Amino acid sequence: MIDVDEILARVRQRVAERRASGAFGPEVDAALRLPLPGGRPLFSEELEDPLPALAETLEEEVRYDPRSRKGIVGLPITLARRLLMGLLRWWLVAIHERQERVNRLLAKAAYDLRERPSPGFDARLTRLEREWRRYRSDLVAADLHSVYFQARFGGDEPVIRAQSEELVGLFEGRRRVLDLGSGRGTFLGLLRDRGIGGYGVDLDERMVASSRGRGFEVELAEGVEHLRSLAPGAIDGLYARHVAEHILPGELVALLRECRRVLAPGSPIVFVTPNPATLTVGAHTFWLDPQHLRPIPPDLFRFYLEVEGFVDVELATSEPSEVRLSEDLPAGPQRENARLLNETLFGHRDYTVIGRQPS
Repeated sequence: MIDVDEILARVRQRVAERRASGAFGPEVDAALRLPLPGGRPLFSEELEDPLPALAETLEEEVRYDPRSRKGIVGLPITLARRLLMGLLRWWLVAIHERQERVNRLLAKAAYDLRERPSPGFDARLTRLEREWRRYRSDLVAADLHSVYFQARFGGDEPVIRAQSEELVGLFEGRRRVLDLGSGRGTFLGLLRDRGIGGYGVDLDERMVASSRGRGFEVELAEGVEHLRSLAPGAIDGLYARHVAEHILPGELVALLRECRRVLAPGSPIVFVTPNPATLTVGAHTFWLDPQHLRPIPPDLFRFYLEVEGFVDVELATSEPSEVRLSEDLPAGPQRENARLLNETLFGHRDYTVIGRQPS
């Protein structure tokens, strides 16, 4: 598409540069300044915005000198001109008033069009938004029945509880811990058992309803949007198990920045996520959940927390693989190879990254 405004701007700039350098010469420069019958210069750098210039032009008075300078016949010619102008004035005034009204309507319409979208813009925008929502939904199989999925692939409740029990001590003495992606409410139950105040946020209506049925405080909301709704220092701890792998890297960074804003000084922040350093996880079991978007290497997650300003960042692994190669081999290359394969293929399935809000 041709950008007329850009072309005109370049033309004006080049003409102005040549005029300033004297390349046109005095004759051309004088011609550019000649007035039109209405009095406006033929060329003017001030006409960068044509609509105000149009309004100014319409308001200018057009002057015409009827006097003739042809000696003896000049007086009759002057009188004839004045008579003719008088006869035509009543008609021209009516035409002028009508044209002025039309011009003002056109100018107003041009201003309005400049300030509002082009015809059909709203319809196209609505269609694009609808297609984008459908794409995001299809990308992660959002309409998959979460209860059935959790029953098949969500992990055993006792295993999840045991893993979470190792981390609940980090929140001792806290009054308002946020369990982001609280799911079935396992961690909320542990907080309640230890007398720690907490609440959950989840996107799944079924999970929210189930957790509320168990007496937990749970909000139905998207994580980053919920954090943005909080006042600075509103929470004194954050726990998120298997949440980070469900969002894009940019969204994760935005989430961490909101955590820096809403966490009270010295508060712990804990993320548990699948461990792609174990290849059987990164290449296979991670993708059993269609809502997983991208695995996060442990060192990268540590970097995310450190670069966003959290301190005392550390990593810990959990959930060792049940199937491992036997290392009951003679000392030497065979045992070392078996150990290396176990670490690479059958290592820990989850890892935890822990940091603290600076105090």
